[in-house]
Amino acid sequence: MRHRRCLTVAALGLALSGCSQINASLPVNLYLAIGVPDSRTITEESHRFFRQRVDLVVKEFQRIRPNINVQLAVYPEHALVDRIQKRNSAELGPDLILSDAYISRELFNKGLTDPIPDQALLRRNIFANLLQRVVVKKNQLASQPFLIYLQLACFDRRQIPQAPTRIRELLSISAAGKNIGLSLDSAQLFWTAGSLGALPALNRVSSGQPVKAEDREAITNWLEWLNQAAMQQRISFYPDASELTQDLKSGEISWITCSSSNIEDLRKTLGTRLGVSPLPSGETHSASPFNRLRTFSLGKNSSSRQRKASLAFLRYLAQPQTQRDLTLRTLSFLPVNRHVKVPVASSAVLRAMVASRRQSEGSTTFLQHFDLSQNLRERVTLLLTPLVYGVESAEQASEQLIDLLNEARQ
Repeated sequence: MRHRRCLTVAALGLALSGCSQINASLPVNLYLAIGVPDSRTITEESHRFFRQRVDLVVKEFQRIRPNINVQLAVYPEHALVDRIQKRNSAELGPDLILSDAYISRELFNKGLTDPIPDQALLRRNIFANLLQRVVVKKNQLASQPFLIYLQLACFDRRQIPQAPTRIRELLSISAAGKNIGLSLDSAQLFWTAGSLGALPALNRVSSGQPVKAEDREAITNWLEWLNQAAMQQRISFYPDASELTQDLKSGEISWITCSSSNIEDLRKTLGTRLGVSPLPSGETHSASPFNRLRTFSLGKNSSSRQRKASLAFLRYLAQPQTQRDLTLRTLSFLPVNRHVKVPVASSAVLRAMVASRRQSEGSTTFLQHFDLSQNLRERVTLLLTPLVYGVESAEQASEQLIDLLNEARQ
């Protein structure tokens, strides 16, 4: 009888890991908690946006496992850890959690999630520098990388026909009367550190190496550029990234830094006027975009069947074909599976995203140590704000930044 039931399950394509899952055809309900970036208000529209994104994944998976249902709950990222902690205490915690990489590490370090068991599979398939961002104590993986949202440049082709490829061109464009928008968020400003040659120094600080005079000089020169840029009449720094996209859509600004997750929304308003490109580099140094890594964590309160279903779902997400199909359907992110060939010849947006991914490889050391956690990100932003508004000098901010990064490393 056991053998016949296994054959039936296999024939229906329900047992991804063999006949050990005797009751694989029975319904399984998974609770998925999603952390929404804090710049987005959780409204019916944003809930629907994330529901649609998750449904793309779930519906394809349900062709293989139609018995698995997924219930979605959306939380602001700043409150996600606290919400999971309270639900776990009541034994109502989620089976899966979708969040940024640094949050997944925080969840794991607080004992709110379990490590990912399929390390060998992931190490064969996922980009090594992305896996490193979720490594925790005892070389465990706090979460499984899912996709990368890329930091890019978005601009109005009607105002700027050709995307600037060098950071000096950005200043020339503003001098010619075009409005440029930059974010005050330290994570969103970090790309300029690469363009202006400060990234090697920041990497050395983050590695705990002695800070040399040339390191201080490189960091100071970068911060001086930010101060000088803020003094330009047509360069504006925005505290909220969502205001950047709104002003680009309204025509108030001609060029902004943006996320690949914004492209769909921007295209609805701008249509073919929307230009997308990699962030401009320096004369001899590449930009260093802060690309957001979204990952799945395993919750603590799953039953045995829910855990098996969750792991089957994660294995499905890691497959090259799954990653490729999702990328091409949305053109909003890139796959984390290194075996996926992205058809860059077919899309300028894909070319820009692949270029951004390559640019960010140089900041792996910095991200590995800090990953710009929300707390550190806020502290660096508070440090840079008086610099941008001319209250403090680049020399003062440079010393404060080095001290802050050394403190965070300890």
